[in-house]
Amino acid sequence: MRVVTSAQMRELDRRTIEEIGIPGAVLMETAGRGAAAVLVGSFSGLREAPVAVVCGQGNNGGDGFVLARVLVQQGIGVRVFLLAPPERLTGDARLYFDVLRKVGVPVESLAESGVTARVRRQWREASCLVDALFGTGLSRPVDGLFRKAIEAIGSCGRPVLALDIPSGIDADTGRILGVAVKAECTVTFGLPKRGLFLHPGADHAGRIECVDIGIPASLVRELSPAEETIEAALYRGRLARRPDSHKGDYGHLFVLAGSAGKTGAACLTALGALRCGAGLVTVGIPESLNSVLEVKLTEAMSLPLPDTGKGTLSEEAVDGILRFAQGKKCIAVGPGLGTEPEVERVIREVWTRVECPMVWDADGLNLLARNPDLRGKNRAPVILTPHPGEMARLAASTTRRVQENRVETVKALAREWGVVAVLKGSRTLVADPGGRLGINLTGNPGMAAGGMGDVLTGMIAGLVCQGLDPYDAACLGVHLHGEAGDRASKRLGPVGFMASDLLEEVPEILRKAAGNSQ
Repeated sequence: MRVVTSAQMRELDRRTIEEIGIPGAVLMETAGRGAAAVLVGSFSGLREAPVAVVCGQGNNGGDGFVLARVLVQQGIGVRVFLLAPPERLTGDARLYFDVLRKVGVPVESLAESGVTARVRRQWREASCLVDALFGTGLSRPVDGLFRKAIEAIGSCGRPVLALDIPSGIDADTGRILGVAVKAECTVTFGLPKRGLFLHPGADHAGRIECVDIGIPASLVRELSPAEETIEAALYRGRLARRPDSHKGDYGHLFVLAGSAGKTGAACLTALGALRCGAGLVTVGIPESLNSVLEVKLTEAMSLPLPDTGKGTLSEEAVDGILRFAQGKKCIAVGPGLGTEPEVERVIREVWTRVECPMVWDADGLNLLARNPDLRGKNRAPVILTPHPGEMARLAASTTRRVQENRVETVKALAREWGVVAVLKGSRTLVADPGGRLGINLTGNPGMAAGGMGDVLTGMIAGLVCQGLDPYDAACLGVHLHGEAGDRASKRLGPVGFMASDLLEEVPEILRKAAGNSQ
């Protein structure tokens, strides 16, 4: 699903009006009618108590006026409240305010009286409320009368339909601007706004319904860079296999991972790749740990590498790593690898000399953060998969700032390092150097457990082995990984399932992703 920023939506509206010739009033009428249809189809008791429509003075309020008129035409009672003096209304909002009054629907202005006890009682007695206060243009914290109104909406205990975006939510980042409406359903117009899918905005949006208001598809196609939610349907058929294929057709993955106490990370990465369809997997492991690994893994092969005697890679391992990497479809680097000085020297050589696509995670990322001079010196396409803490180290920032600016941070990492960047967490983000952005909607809080990232690294690398380009592999990988977590949560319960439990879910998900019906 294509998503837009507030600036992009304003530009689409402008071009539709000025270049295509569709009047703004027509767009507003279409938006209000579409929202009314969603409300009627989604909320009960509409004929038992009036709908309270709470409007601001801008275009969002105008959408609310149209919705109110359409409901009245259908025999549904409404009460309309305006949080501004009527004389401040301009443009299309003023047009539809006048139309509403001419058809006999009163509008109560709260500009002077405020949100009184009587108004609060009317909102509590309503069948539902419509939030038509602020649209996508809000950029400052909500205060004054509007803050009091939003707080009253939140305390009245009635279901809420938000128009375009819940008032108080930043349309680009999902941040709460002081206080925000929490909706049961949000009807967004034209195209969904990015902030509807990013926390905490996603928590306030409820179910999202998109109403086509007549923005021409040709204008949407011209938007650049593209941002979209990640949908498995986009990749349907990409993993289908020919009847005469063999394991060599699906790539050989080299996993460089593991150290004393962390062989589990290497194993989970290998198994994630195998479950995701990689033809062959070999794990490069410090030689003192090889016997442990061979007990833990049956389907994957191992490559014992020179170690320090402490269960970590020795600098002497570099030549063997580079030789083995030749001809491989992908290398996964970092899970459980350790961050000792010799390991650091090894990864510098891997970063600058390996020529096949690489997926970097965990200790590999922490070592990259220590070596910013490596930026731009990779020969091969790279996917970096940090969680917020690792991202903070890579970006010389803090975890808090990363979480407050997730989109900007992941785009900057992709652009500055020339890589595909995956910022893990709830609503994992994928960015490429050109500015494309994928927003993943799968996954759940039960996945906040050790080893989940190792499985994801293997899954993404396994998809690269099967021929997907790095951006597509990262997008499909995070989607499938989250869906596996959702299935595990449903099967085992919301808490207590492990990273290895996801592995059992992957083949069935892949069957659907490949487009196989049997």
